[in-house]
Amino acid sequence: MNITNFRDLGGIRTIHGRRVRPYKFIRSGQLVGLDEDTKRELVDRYRVTQVVDFRRPFERQESPDDRIDGVTFTNIDLLEQSGTNGASLDDFASLGLADQVNGHMLNVYHDLVMSPAAQQGYGKFLRIVVDNIQGATLFHCFAGKDRTGFAAALVLWLLEVDDTHVFADYLKTNQERVVANNQLLDQFRAKGFDQDSLDALQIALCVKKEYLAHAQQTMVEAYGDVFTYAQQALGFGPDHVEALRSNLLE
Repeated sequence: MNITNFRDLGGIRTIHGRRVRPYKFIRSGQLVGLDEDTKRELVDRYRVTQVVDFRRPFERQESPDDRIDGVTFTNIDLLEQSGTNGASLDDFASLGLADQVNGHMLNVYHDLVMSPAAQQGYGKFLRIVVDNIQGATLFHCFAGKDRTGFAAALVLWLLEVDDTHVFADYLKTNQERVVANNQLLDQFRAKGFDQDSLDALQIALCVKKEYLAHAQQTMVEAYGDVFTYAQQALGFGPDHVEALRSNLLE
């Protein structure tokens, strides 16, 4: 499987002892440069029928997803009209200071919770997952860490997975992206970026517990809990949550 940061979230347990079904809910980085064996494995083994791409238009234009026969692709730009508006890797490298990168990332996670585009987008994403009864939904952004990371956490919280397991999956990205991140750092080093810029980029390529915790705190302060957030901000009420659990849990 030549997809960076790819993992099936099947097997994760809820606080009630139920488990996420395998081959239903899958996260990854962008689907670029896939060989035919990987495409077949996604369809035949993982039963992927829906792909949700959270990337910005410029990201999709630079590196469009490889198409897979029989799979429906949906683009959802979560950072449209965001105050942070996202950032390219060059932008992060140009920041040059670790504190500036951390501050930017906290703003990104705030916007993933509170911006109208993100709320509309995550609501649409949840409905795609609920409606995909027969197959698996694979969702991704560029690196599969921030937009994808909050999407995974949001669904796991709605399934009543405890924070220990939610954050463990979120932080697993740092292990899964070691090789890909080192390759990107080598590319920027070859472009002549100095060490401060490379250090800033390295921070931007990783996830930190404080980022997801900031999103969670923002959500709780504004809405009280994840279920009220889902209902009021995402248009995803109790009946939707029950349907989500019915589809994803065993």
